[in-house]
Amino acid sequence: ITVLGSAAAEAWPALFCTCEACREARRRGGRNLRRRTAYRIDCETLIDFGPDIHWQSHAFGIDMADIRRILITHSHSDHLDTVELQWRRKGFSRIGEPLEVFANAHVFDRIARETGLTLDQIAIVGHTLEPGREVVTGPYTVTPLRAQHASPDEAALNFILHDGRVGALIGNDTGWWAEETWQQTAGRRLDAAIIECTYLHKDAQHRQGHLGAEAAVAFRDRLIELEAIRPDARVVVNHFSHNGMTLHEELSDWFAPHGIEVAYDGMTLEL
Repeated sequence: ITVLGSAAAEAWPALFCTCEACREARRRGGRNLRRRTAYRIDCETLIDFGPDIHWQSHAFGIDMADIRRILITHSHSDHLDTVELQWRRKGFSRIGEPLEVFANAHVFDRIARETGLTLDQIAIVGHTLEPGREVVTGPYTVTPLRAQHASPDEAALNFILHDGRVGALIGNDTGWWAEETWQQTAGRRLDAAIIECTYLHKDAQHRQGHLGAEAAVAFRDRLIELEAIRPDARVVVNHFSHNGMTLHEELSDWFAPHGIEVAYDGMTLEL
């Protein structure tokens, strides 16, 4: 799994922001420069398709013609860039195989509304996901989980992926799950989990729609309690807002005693 981006919606530093966290990120550079959150699971599979995808594809050596499937967590613009999708139509790109997109209904509604095109016109095969209903795509069994995020009428999703050998939870924009979602993870003994941590230390106990730093630790502990992850599972926090005000080095120092790693753009998890 490659972390293609590790920031929340505004990226970090935010484009126009003069806050201390953004100024310091510009000064330090390196792992403090964060693009919008997305993941490459393998050479054919992405999770999320945000406004930095063009840069990310070049920076991390992704040939988008090789991508066969994209799982999209929800319709917010930092996770779904409809502008780039419209260039798949005839006259702008020569397309080989259709692209399979797995997402909730709001994602497909937004693609249609903002591009003015059908999925056929942009060579996409759409699969509408429902929380708790597994699908199989490529080598993966995918379990969509309902996140506590987005508007009440949209089922924002987190994903469990399992290839028959190892399993992982990809969980940005989780909020604190409803008990039904927690129970859907119980006993899975996953090998890795990526956990949301938007609010960092600005609101460390935050659990509504996003998580703060202390809430993220509690989220990990609940996963262990339910045996959703193995006791030795690799756990990584990701999806950080500059409004959280904690830079990468300080954040890593804080999470290290908890046995949790801090994501950065280009981080790779070998499972």
